[in-house]
Amino acid sequence: MNAARYRSDLTRILDAASAEVAERLRRFADVATDGIVIDVFVDQDGEGPFDVWARFDGSDGFVLDRRFDDERRLFGVEWGEEGWDPDVPARPREWSRDDLETELVELVAIWLSGVIPSHPMLCWELGDPGGTRGPRRLAPGAA
Repeated sequence: MNAARYRSDLTRILDAASAEVAERLRRFADVATDGIVIDVFVDQDGEGPFDVWARFDGSDGFVLDRRFDDERRLFGVEWGEEGWDPDVPARPREWSRDDLETELVELVAIWLSGVIPSHPMLCWELGDPGGTRGPRRLAPGAA
């Protein structure tokens, strides 16, 4: 698999989850007071499984995180009896785990720009999985 095909296939899979994720993010935006941070977690093996989670920022963050608990998992890939579910593409062979993580963060940022709701008082950020770049501000329609 080459990089362009990987991006195309994964974008299609993320897009299939967009309607459900957009609705969930609207509900989160209705109750958040400060901001929402979206985190991308790549499994240790770096082969393909990853998760995208939302967490509430600010003084009410802990309470809201507990209130919504597992609903905060916006997207996830798990190893099942017959392979990955959903059936995400394998990472290109020339990519390291760090390359995969970088690409996933980019693709998720683009995907989220199409599903996060406009909210004038709410800050949306994409967390930095490696802790080296810092959080990245997200806005509807801008990756």
